[in-house]
Parts: sequence; C-alpha cells; structure tokens
Amino acid sequence: MIVSERFRDAIASVERFYERMIKIIVVVEQRRCHFFSAYAQQTACSQPIKDEFWSLPDEKTAEVPSENMIVVAGDLSGHVRATKDGYSFHGGFGYGSRNADGEHILENAESHDLTIVNTKFRKRDSHLISFYSGKAKTRIDYVLVRRRDQGLVTDAKTMPRQLPRNIVH
Repeated sequence: MIVSERFRDAIASVERFYERMIKIIVVVEQRRCHFFSAYAQQTACSQPIKDEFWSLPDEKTAEVPSENMIVVAGDLSGHVRATKDGYSFHGGFGYGSRNADGEHILENAESHDLTIVNTKFRKRDSHLISFYSGKAKTRIDYVLVRRRDQGLVTDAKTMPRQLPRNIVH
C-alpha cells in the first residue's frame, strides 16, 4: 500500500494481518479513515482457505467504529458480474460474469453496508480489466467504501495495462 507523502504525518497506525491484508488508519480533518489493502486467495485454492481469508476482512471491518470511514481495496480474486442483478451496492458497470468468489465480495459488501465503487462508473474495457492471462481477461481488483461515503469517490478505474513490445534489432 502506498500513502501520499502529504498524509505521512496523518498516519495513526499500521497493522498487518497475516500476509494477505494490511490496514492503515489515517486521520484527516478529525475523521479516522481505515484503509484495508487485501490480496485474496486465488480461485484455484480450496474453499476452507478462501473462507479463512474472508473471515479476516469480515472481522476487521466489523471492528471499525461506525463513524469512521472504511476503504477496502485490492485483488479480491472474484468476478461480481457486469450488471447489478438487484444488488444496490453494485453500481451496474462491472465486467464479465459472476463466480463463487464474486459472491464472497458481494456478501462482504452487503454485510458491512459497503458499496463497490469501481462498479459505479461507466468505463471502456481497458479501464475495467485488471487481469490478463493469455486470451482471458477479467476484473479482480475492487474498491469498497461505506455506502454513506460513496459520494466522496468521484472516479475509479484500472490503469490500462502496458503490453510489452517486441524489440527487433
């Protein structure tokens, strides 16, 4: 996780939870902002390992006082689908189809009143796709914030991937 130098003196604490999640609390204008960076187990991992991972963000976000801001961001290794399908915390501008790992993301968002803010903005595919493997491409990186704070987010996108160029001499 990278923090802008202008916020360095505003860091109240840093906690690491195993090798898959870190939390930085930043105090800005009398408000505590809890930034979680998470790296979920890959899709091929066993279900007990995935469940163990998801219990951590569930537990740690539940501990954050309701008046504080939460930002959960990272490679959550799931697909939440291109469309809302009735989920009010999904903005309707996702990518691809939903899978079981995407269900974990949706369940976590719903149980903690979080909005998946990078599904709230219409983007071209190059600003949606965060993972390429051969011909496969998908979005696995997400940003979630408390629903009441979603208005503070004015944009969210994936930076277009720079493909290596073949150099011929």
